[in-house]
Amino acid sequence: MTTVFPLYRYRWHLRLMLYEAVRGGGDARRRRLQRGQFQYDVYVSYASDDLGWVRQHLLAQLENWGLRLCLHDRDFLIGNNIVDDISHSVESSKTVLVVFSRHYSRNQWCQFELNFCLRHVMEFGDNLVVMCVNDVESRDLTTAMMAVLKMMSYIWWDDDPDAMAAFWGRLRQALQEILPADVQP
Repeated sequence: MTTVFPLYRYRWHLRLMLYEAVRGGGDARRRRLQRGQFQYDVYVSYASDDLGWVRQHLLAQLENWGLRLCLHDRDFLIGNNIVDDISHSVESSKTVLVVFSRHYSRNQWCQFELNFCLRHVMEFGDNLVVMCVNDVESRDLTTAMMAVLKMMSYIWWDDDPDAMAAFWGRLRQALQEILPADVQP
């Protein structure tokens, strides 16, 4: 309850900050991209319970497009402080991609990671790509997740073949700034 009240009370301030970060941070983002010293193209924030979906669908396709992904189950070093790993990995990535699911909303580390990613996006103007997998419903969402979905466009995954084609097209569009030239939409 103590976390929900400040989020609710300052929801319009948070929306404005997120909007300003997305709209106003373009120059800082371009400078960071021009320097080009990134270890990863995409930092993927997801619940460990969704690792199967991430590996089967997301990882395979994005790495096929030539992107370097950071996945905590694969790329974080055993024994390191998780907060330090999240911080370093997000800062070492060109784009943050968040996979909202029922598991994500119930995982405290995911909520911490989401808040960290939002703060990073606001500070540096980096891209935030949000996707929802088909098991998430509005009643599953946390206040922060709901605020993100109200402020930003997002991509919805569905197992229907036509929906999948639209999903990959929208994701390719969302990542066009960092995709290799031969994968551009």
